[in-house]
Amino acid sequence: MKYLLVSLFLIVSTLSYAQDKGSVVGKVIDKEASDEPLAFANVLIKGTTKGTTTDFDGLYEIANIDPGTYIVVFSYLGYESVEIPNVAIEAGKATTINVPMAASEGMSLDEVVVTTTTRKDSEAALLLDQKRAVEIKTAIGAQELAKKAVSDAADATTKVTGVNKKEGSSKIYVRGLGDRYNSTTFNGLPLPSNDPGDKNIDLSLFGTDIIENVGISKSFSSNLSSDVAGANIDIVSREMTTSSLFKVGISSGYNSQTTFKDFKNIDGANWVGVNTDTKHNIRDLTAYSFSNGFTPETNTASPNLGVSINYGKKFQVSDESTISFFLVGSFDNKYSFQDGVSENAIDVGNTGSQFDTKTYSYNASKMLMGNLVYKINANHKLSFNHLFVHSNNQKIEDFTGTTTDIGRGEDDNRLVNLLLQTEVQNRLFVNQLLSNHKFGETIDVNASLGYSSIYNDEPDRRKNTFIIDNDDNTTRISQNAVRDNSRFYGNLFENDYSANVNAVKYLGERFENKGKVTLGYNGRITDRKFDGIYFDHNFSSPRTAFVDLDNLDNTFNQENLSNGVFGIETSRGRNNNDAETYLPQLYDADKKVHAAYIDAIYNVTDKFTANVGIRAEDIKMNVTWNTNISFPGFSNNSSIDLDKQYILPSLNLKYALNDKINLRASGSLSYTYPQFKEIAPFAYEGINYQESGNPGLLPSDNYNAEIKFELFPKSNELFAVGVFGKLIQNSINRLERNSSIERDFTFDNAGDASVFGIEVETKLDLFNSESDNFKRNNISVGANATFMKTKLEYNANNTSFNYTGSSSELEGASPFTVNADVSYKFDFEEKETIASLVFNYQSDKVYSIGTNFQENIIEKAVPILDLVLSHKFNKTIGLKLNAKNILNPSFERYRDIPEKITMNSYKNGVGISAGLSLNF
Repeated sequence: MKYLLVSLFLIVSTLSYAQDKGSVVGKVIDKEASDEPLAFANVLIKGTTKGTTTDFDGLYEIANIDPGTYIVVFSYLGYESVEIPNVAIEAGKATTINVPMAASEGMSLDEVVVTTTTRKDSEAALLLDQKRAVEIKTAIGAQELAKKAVSDAADATTKVTGVNKKEGSSKIYVRGLGDRYNSTTFNGLPLPSNDPGDKNIDLSLFGTDIIENVGISKSFSSNLSSDVAGANIDIVSREMTTSSLFKVGISSGYNSQTTFKDFKNIDGANWVGVNTDTKHNIRDLTAYSFSNGFTPETNTASPNLGVSINYGKKFQVSDESTISFFLVGSFDNKYSFQDGVSENAIDVGNTGSQFDTKTYSYNASKMLMGNLVYKINANHKLSFNHLFVHSNNQKIEDFTGTTTDIGRGEDDNRLVNLLLQTEVQNRLFVNQLLSNHKFGETIDVNASLGYSSIYNDEPDRRKNTFIIDNDDNTTRISQNAVRDNSRFYGNLFENDYSANVNAVKYLGERFENKGKVTLGYNGRITDRKFDGIYFDHNFSSPRTAFVDLDNLDNTFNQENLSNGVFGIETSRGRNNNDAETYLPQLYDADKKVHAAYIDAIYNVTDKFTANVGIRAEDIKMNVTWNTNISFPGFSNNSSIDLDKQYILPSLNLKYALNDKINLRASGSLSYTYPQFKEIAPFAYEGINYQESGNPGLLPSDNYNAEIKFELFPKSNELFAVGVFGKLIQNSINRLERNSSIERDFTFDNAGDASVFGIEVETKLDLFNSESDNFKRNNISVGANATFMKTKLEYNANNTSFNYTGSSSELEGASPFTVNADVSYKFDFEEKETIASLVFNYQSDKVYSIGTNFQENIIEKAVPILDLVLSHKFNKTIGLKLNAKNILNPSFERYRDIPEKITMNSYKNGVGISAGLSLNF
């Protein structure tokens, strides 16, 4: 509470602003030289100090122009000056003026081509799109992301009302609904998951350099995939909007818990995060031929580093036709360290394992995106997008403490040491071909094709278990379970093919009509192959196998293997050298989705608009597995098919009380399909838990409804209140089951779930001033809050689990969430200064649902406070300073009993970074 009060005080006492401006771009043509580009012509906004000159290609850009009507003057030595009157500059939009110039004959205004396009990255443009849309939606653009120091798409979503993120994970929860209830698209096309356990791709892979905006649709229309109950998150990639761009950025960051301190790294991993040895080559279990050692390396953590390069160019092919390309490349790394506790507390006086924990994490990511856009004319556009993301996450978890069978007596001075070293490498390739066409004034045809592939590798995950005897100061091998000392190799490969096609018929002309009717098709084919194999190190006499924690490879080596100190056994349960020994545990899966829809928007009156849609979907999914475990009713070598057909209606209503106030309502039916790994009975083992799938899972049916009030006082201001409700029949949940393993998890249709809540959002200007010499001072504030009630009613007929009580809140659903930001902005000519304070608070929420007569585990509320400072010295040089997690709160989880026994506790440290950008 003390952190919350301090944070709120700081927010109230600090001010901020983000003001949208427009720009003028275009090309100047030399009529004296057969319409060649005219370089070094002067372009000036009359009555201001804003101006520029054209480049060698005759291209120019004047940015950061205040909204209004201006006269734009074009001049060149020896040529007739040209004045273009009544040029309207709109917030968040770019006005294009292409001008021919001549020496003496002058020119007529009808030779000038003036067009205006929306900037999809600005706050005002996105608010305008939200205001005009029939469906309920929201988005956050690149401009706002920069103001709030957002580094990736995962953090971007948490700035939107009703969205929060689980601590220590990039998984987001929308209105209390987690990964399996959401969907992710990139430019409207679906993306595969990079993790075998997740439905959606890790949003933190998408850095803000490639993001134009992130749209979140929390109500549904027939054109969206219906395998969703929380939200569809659509990442829109950047394109060239100016004549040219060359930008270089470099940043460095300091963390109070890691930088210049001792840090443990995995042997075999590297700083750049590239591992080419992702598969094992073991073919002889009597030969110890692993390429990496068990002993972690210790060095000093360097400051975090970020480097990015943006380059783009637009070419004028003709008066109406342009070709542009945009390239982005970046590298980022991050060190983090957590020092805390982990306990499996059941009740007062009843605690299982108790550990002091140290977690060392190192992340390195590389990204390359390029797009090519051919704008044939105002009616036809083709674009190709390619995205490559390479991420590498390295983690060492070092736990020391007691378990139920070691170190429990008062006279027992022994401790258990668990060491888990994990490296996960992802390579994502995305290719998209998009086309947009307008035929006449009444028909649009849009088509898009996508092919994506993901490689997810977990090479040589190493686990060790030791017993430390403090009485005689010795450490020996512990082997209470098969996997206590093991290596694991896991590899996932997935292909994803997708297509969207739609035809739009306007009921009237395109910009003046009574509505439109859309016929469309969405298709997606996904196939996945996953395999994993364990190499267990089984010691013949673990009680006499002593080890040196600083030199584990003195124990795990060829000599001790040859002498019979330990033997190697695969997850097939064999230690001989027949061919079947090296067959991995695996599952193959494929899913085919074909959908057709019809969607109609009709303006019943000037104020009332209705959107009615119906979607027919056919889903066929097969999962085939060959593992070393079985599930009741299924063998360890089997398969299952889930085939379903759906008819899904949707309704969106909008009533505009006036040009500033909207009333909205929506309702829809959707579904939630089980994910591949939730079905496959493959056991994934963590440091002190195990998780496996359930082939008996069935899809869930979702009923969604919402009403909303919106007020738009100005172009960049908003006040909104919404009430929503959801009913999920046969909901899927992650649950703990009866097992000899201390924490053994699986998935089940636990029962029906309901979600009800209210959302409030505001964006307001508090102060604007402008002096006679065009110095501007601006202050603004933004805030949103969600109040929510969730309930999971357990299925009483399900006897597979011993539920604690009859109901629970949903996992990850925070009853109260608030985001707030305040900013101050000053600009004069080419100089600009922005200071923003950004705050997030999530109340206590369920971390995992309790079963076996154990209460839920709760994640404690924490406040997060960030400070962002940026300054542009001129149009070339910019500087940014960020301070993140200023309050450095303790992240804690506790068992939901009156005593609230702490089960986990750690801090992330304060992060400070500085970045320099150069625009050429």
